[in-house]
Amino acid sequence: MVLRNEGPDDASVPPAAVPLATTRWGAGPGRALLLHGTVSAGATWWQLAATLAADGYEVVAPDLRGHGTSPRADSYLLADHVADVLALGTGWDLVVGHGLGGLLGALAADSDSDRKFARRLVLLDPALDIPDDRFEAGAAAEIAEAAHPRSPRAVQAEHPAWDLRDVTAVADAAKAADATAVARTLRDNTPWRYTGVISRLVVPTLVLSADPAHGALFPSPTGVELMIRNPSVRVRMVVGAGHAVHRDRSAAVSAAIRSFLW
Repeated sequence: MVLRNEGPDDASVPPAAVPLATTRWGAGPGRALLLHGTVSAGATWWQLAATLAADGYEVVAPDLRGHGTSPRADSYLLADHVADVLALGTGWDLVVGHGLGGLLGALAADSDSDRKFARRLVLLDPALDIPDDRFEAGAAAEIAEAAHPRSPRAVQAEHPAWDLRDVTAVADAAKAADATAVARTLRDNTPWRYTGVISRLVVPTLVLSADPAHGALFPSPTGVELMIRNPSVRVRMVVGAGHAVHRDRSAAVSAAIRSFLW
């Protein structure tokens, strides 16, 4: 599937990429791309990135447009975000995406007709299909987080089990996110119905969902349905983890990814 934006007179035009700021770890020979979610930044991947770097990967974690130190833009359609991701290159041995980043990783893999974008894809509680009655409340909360970012102390109070470096990184990322970019990324791409892209993937894909008891974005029934439809997809729930599965249960997520790679 080729993603395009609508131009004048409904003409279809390719989206224009903006150069994304990146945080990097490791020297390879493997290559891994880590894609964050809304109101976040590449530096928040520090823990998984360090693990992958120690396993022999060069790790690249961009700030999405409107986030971190990447440029603000005129458009925030998913096609624009995917163009930015593809501009970082192809041939990744591993692409990991969280929330919005999971959706972008899947869309990038699906839009690559040569099937060279990624050899393996890991989606952490991806934002694929959000019902209308749940979407607006979630979008409002994300926009408010960017407009009025919490202090590290407030983040720690909500997530007392997190590593203090996660607390700091998440608070810093919220300060650097542009609230307008967050709002447009969410609201300009509704209705939020993108589960179908996973059904089309041919690259081996692992979905690590959050625990429904802790606010999972990815519903368990969807995981079962996807595995039936697409033999390239595996789905596992990370017990006890909220939406930020890689921060709530970092060791379990790292172990699952290592098992998937080996």
